[in-house]
Amino acid sequence: MAAAETLGTRLRRLRAERRCSLSELSRRSGVGKGTISELENDRRGARLDTLFALTTALGAPLGALMPDGAAAAGAQVEGDSVTATLLGSWPMERYLVEVYRATLTERRQESAAHAPGVLETVTVVRGRALAGCADAERELAEGESLRYRGDLPHRFAAIGAPADVVLLMHYPGQETSEGTMTDDR
Repeated sequence: MAAAETLGTRLRRLRAERRCSLSELSRRSGVGKGTISELENDRRGARLDTLFALTTALGAPLGALMPDGAAAAGAQVEGDSVTATLLGSWPMERYLVEVYRATLTERRQESAAHAPGVLETVTVVRGRALAGCADAERELAEGESLRYRGDLPHRFAAIGAPADVVLLMHYPGQETSEGTMTDDR
């Protein structure tokens, strides 16, 4: 049985598949070359906003950098307000859907715009949350959902106490065996 791939191995391979230099990825993503090098050499972990910046710049879904199989059990990524675990992904005819279980804190998560055409759907499982595009967030109670454009700046925060949510990321295009996206529209 092969050892689980590290974040560094996945990032280096994805960058090589895209024929993208470290300098070019830094320019596109806004992440420093030193940080990318440290990530690729497994010398540091990455926050959610960093992973999104890198995958957006490489035209790949966030899950392309997340562990799969047994290694994924309990693997989490964190942002200012969000701790998320990838539960699974489903390539569809015209898009890829990734499903995350996430816990929100009361601290506001400011998320930069993702790749063009990305949509997000948040469903509150426990507690209350504020979610949606910047300056147009909605308060959601248990059982309520909101779908909004992930390709615009957006925000998350729990209200009053931590909240558990399910987050669906809808990426336009289709995932190939290498985790790349193609646009078949």
